[in-house]
Amino acid sequence: MNCLHCFTKFGMILLGFTLCVGCSGQKDKDLPATISVKGVVTYQGKPVPDAMIMLYPVQGRKPASGKADASGNFTMTTFEKDDGVIPGEHKVTVTAYESTSEGVSMKSAIPEKYTYQNSSPLTVTVSESENELKLELVD
Repeated sequence: MNCLHCFTKFGMILLGFTLCVGCSGQKDKDLPATISVKGVVTYQGKPVPDAMIMLYPVQGRKPASGKADASGNFTMTTFEKDDGVIPGEHKVTVTAYESTSEGVSMKSAIPEKYTYQNSSPLTVTVSESENELKLELVD
């Protein structure tokens, strides 16, 4: 009985150690480097609240996403929250829906050309010196 108790105790300690090592929060060494990117999205000079911003690398790597707050400000995420964007050239899409008294409608709050990669005119190049985005949407 004492051996079983010792074995169980040892097993729990080993399991706890394994979980701690596995969840250390270290970034995967095989992931590409990212650059912290923040920005603001406007349409006709006014902030676009709750807009979803996507940056698609031209070289085909993992896209980054961000959600605008009520002032149109956003921070981009690729692998982990707010970790930034893989450097290089990106195609940009923006999706935003009108708010109504009942909630959010399915009507776009911006021109739909910004919603799709093949029609969005927006492109950005992300680098250490170019990491603040100003997305100004027009008709």
